[in-house]
This record gives sequence, structure tokens and C-alpha cells, in this order.
Amino acid sequence: MNSLIERVKKYLATHTDISQEKLAKQIGISGAALSGFLRGSYKGDQKAIADKLEALLIADESRSRAINEIKAPEIIETNIMRQINFGMDYARDRNDIIVIYGAPGIGKTVTAKDWAADNPTSIFITANPNLATKRCVMEEILEALRQRTDSRADRMHRSIVKALEKTNRPIIIDEAHFLRLDAIETLRAIYDATGVPLILVSNPTIMDKITEKNKLVTGQFFSRSVKIQLDETIPLEDVQGIVLQNGVELDEEALDELHRAANKTGALRLMTKLYLFALKMAHSAGEKLSIRHIQAAEQVITIV
Repeated sequence: MNSLIERVKKYLATHTDISQEKLAKQIGISGAALSGFLRGSYKGDQKAIADKLEALLIADESRSRAINEIKAPEIIETNIMRQINFGMDYARDRNDIIVIYGAPGIGKTVTAKDWAADNPTSIFITANPNLATKRCVMEEILEALRQRTDSRADRMHRSIVKALEKTNRPIIIDEAHFLRLDAIETLRAIYDATGVPLILVSNPTIMDKITEKNKLVTGQFFSRSVKIQLDETIPLEDVQGIVLQNGVELDEEALDELHRAANKTGALRLMTKLYLFALKMAHSAGEKLSIRHIQAAEQVITIV
């Protein structure tokens, strides 16, 4: 038991983002119970807590081995990322509205986040099914501005406009296809009142909301915005740049198979998962990664 307690203390010391209270929640016990267990004074079912802690430590050790043994490829600037950066730079430089859309898995979110990090005055919001209305969007903007929310939408709108006027702070909405029509028009109204760059990053379904059939609601947004449909074709050079890292070597046949996967549904995201899965299979067998491992991985990971 003392050995386990020492391992848990070491775990907490190396995982500075995990407090003792958070660790207790992870294994489904109270903070007081974990504290007593680590002090050796817990009077309850010590074995139950020990089993939970042991399972957590084993899982953490397994993750650490996987990361050390098989390094995930570093992010490279792909052709699609260059398209996205160009569009976002345009919106920033021209104080314009831009809608950038393309299929899932091609790097939209990671590129938008990196661009926001390079432009630290940006307000970055990720829409989702529960963050889709005009009120949700205004609350997120106000929180980013460190302003108070209000029960009335008109007062929130005025607060946002007052805080953003003449600031040129870009507003970026990722996963914008989740936005409802009233949220899209609210963003358009904020843009009209402040002139700050407005960037919507989305999958292609956003165009179902801002085209002809909804012109009575989003017609003004449609007429004001620049729309960039991303060229989703993944060149072989991007695949090579991603997988030929950390000393990995692949022949032409294996690269062609990964390139084929990258141009299917899921794009680079799924191709990278396929590559890492195949790499793990090869590593477990003590073999060099080859087309055989990639094809075997494709029997497990569906590529359509």
C-alpha cells in the first residue's frame, strides 16, 4: 500500500494540472477520502480506493509509453491551411466579413486557433449545438470582453458595440454551421455597428443558412460577406510532410495508400489516425512500417 501511495504522490507532483481534489473526482471518491487514504488514516474500504488508483496509474503509464514510443507527427502548414490563413488575413486587413468553409478533417479548426494565437486581440468562439443562439453568442463575446451580461438582448448588443468600436478586434466563430439564423444576423449587426473583422469557419452546411432560401433573414449577411470554399484536394506533398517525420521512412506504394486515404471522407484527420494505428501495429510486431501494416489498419479503421 505504501508503494501505491508513493506512486500517487509522484503522479500528482508530475501532473501539476491535476489537484488532489480533481484526482479524487476522476476515480469517483471524495477529496476527504483520498486525503485520508494518502495519509494512511482512511477507515473505509481501502482496497476499493487502491484498485481505482492502480487502474488510473496503469492507464497513465500506458499513455506515456505510447507517446514516447510512437510520436504523433508535428503539425505542418498544408495547402488548405495556407488558403485559410490567406482568407483570415484578408478579413483582418480589410475589416471584412468572411466565411471559410470546407469538409471536416482538413485542418480548419487548428489553423483558425493558430491564427487567433498569432493575433491575440481576436475573440475566438467555438459554436456547438448548445452554443448556437444570438444570446449565447453575445454572452460569449461579452465574456471575452470582460463585460457583464444582461437579461435584455438589446443592452447586451449595446455593450458589445461600445466595447468593440474602433478596436479592429477580429471575431472568429469556429464550427459556425451550428449557429442559428438569429445568431448569424446578430453577428452581422455587430459587424455593421463596429466594423470589426468577422470570420466564420465552418463545414459546407453553413451555406444552407446564408443562401437564397433564407434571404429574408440572412440576406444582408450574404450580400456583405466574402465566401471561400476551400480546395479540399490533399496533395501528396502534404501527406509526405505529415508522415515522414521522426525518422519514419515509407516507400512509394505506402505513401500512395495514405494519400488515397487523405482524399476520402475525414481527410487528413482520418489519414493521420490510420497512419498512427498502422505505426503502432508495426511497432508492436517489431517491424518497419510498410504498406502491409497500413492495409491491415484499414481493415479496422473504416475509410469510405
